[in-house]
Amino acid sequence: MSDEPKKLTYETYLGLDKLLTCQELESEKAGNRVAEEHLFIIVHQGFEIWFKQILEDFKGVIDIFKEPKIEERTHLSGITTKLGRCILILKVVIQHFEIIETMPPAVFLNFRKYLKSGSGFQSLQFRQIENTLGLRPETREQDQPGKDYKDALNTEQSEVAKDSEKGDTLFSVAETWLKNVFGTYVRDRVQYFNVLSEMMKTWAEDTTMEEHHRGNKEAFDKILKEDTYETIPDRRLTFEAFHGALLISLYQDEPEFQSAYHTIKLFMDIDSLVSKWRHTHVLMVHRMLGKKTGTGGSSGYDYLKRTNQDKYRVFMEFFNMGAYLIPEDYKRGEKPYSVP
Repeated sequence: MSDEPKKLTYETYLGLDKLLTCQELESEKAGNRVAEEHLFIIVHQGFEIWFKQILEDFKGVIDIFKEPKIEERTHLSGITTKLGRCILILKVVIQHFEIIETMPPAVFLNFRKYLKSGSGFQSLQFRQIENTLGLRPETREQDQPGKDYKDALNTEQSEVAKDSEKGDTLFSVAETWLKNVFGTYVRDRVQYFNVLSEMMKTWAEDTTMEEHHRGNKEAFDKILKEDTYETIPDRRLTFEAFHGALLISLYQDEPEFQSAYHTIKLFMDIDSLVSKWRHTHVLMVHRMLGKKTGTGGSSGYDYLKRTNQDKYRVFMEFFNMGAYLIPEDYKRGEKPYSVP
């Protein structure tokens, strides 16, 4: 027998011998092959392959954010490249549902019984994506009273999921970054808050426009003091991190903040697409099963519908930032920050 190393080929490099032979149809094993089950498997395997890449890029983004000093031109470029790729992947993944919906619900029923306890509810990687984004465990809806999502996983998977709940998240590293942005550009806090307050006051008292188009000074004043900011419902960002995001959003067109604002926008895009994935999944399950119990015994459509709500969106405060923006006409004077 030759000891010569096996030649690297397209097939061996990609592991096609394993990849293309791991579609095992349960209906075929039972002697009643339903051809559409092959499509069902391929689509879900596609989900998981792309989920793996998303997790790889999420980790890369977190690693860059954890660098001792984030440089706008170098570090943010790498971050936005990875986040931008995740956005493209999520768009592709959502389109997978259009493919699976070419299978009529009646055909799905022909092989559903063979899936037994198998369920998408058991996707460890999707749970890791949620946790790595920054979804908090206490925010999750329970499929059944007293049942944690980790109960549907095996022991090893449950430990992996638990670890992903404790590690750094995109939210936590973004929060630290924004806090540092605020500290870097705002050296005089009194001046910063006075300038913002005066700009809002001028807008709020501008009688040349209808009242409902003027600035809401009462709401704006709540974010200018830490004690009142802390009373805002569903607040997650620290006071300094919030104002880092506000500063970037207010002056997004300035050269010093263009890359930073693009980064914030990418976080929102990812949050939107994960939410859209959930919404599209809900519609697909409703189409296929109506309100029947989900595959694997979950409550199916009703549970998935409960996960498709605002509390599952991690970067909601970025979306709410629009309520605190000030028109350009009222920002023509002194800027509330200085470039280091």
